[in-house]
Amino acid sequence: MTTSVSYIVNCSFAWFIVALAIAGYYLTLRRMGEKWLFWIVLGVGWGFFALANTLLAAGVSTTKPVIIAIWLCSYVLVVTSMALLFIKLTHIKQTKNG
Repeated sequence: MTTSVSYIVNCSFAWFIVALAIAGYYLTLRRMGEKWLFWIVLGVGWGFFALANTLLAAGVSTTKPVIIAIWLCSYVLVVTSMALLFIKLTHIKQTKNG
């Protein structure tokens, strides 16, 4: 019973982060006029994490390697999004300095 509660909490948190990433993408687009790939990759990465926890919380019968693969994809995408953010911020700083 405790593990299903943790899956539900993780699932809710992950879907909330996905919603924040979508909101961040649209706010960045509207206020800066730029489409940052960071937001999309971050949302998809957390979406994979949310998908895995949704499957576990719903009690869907899946094999452990499938869940591990989904989690691994999630981690890779979130780390990739952070790299994209650093690249974007470095580019912004270089353009400001001339």
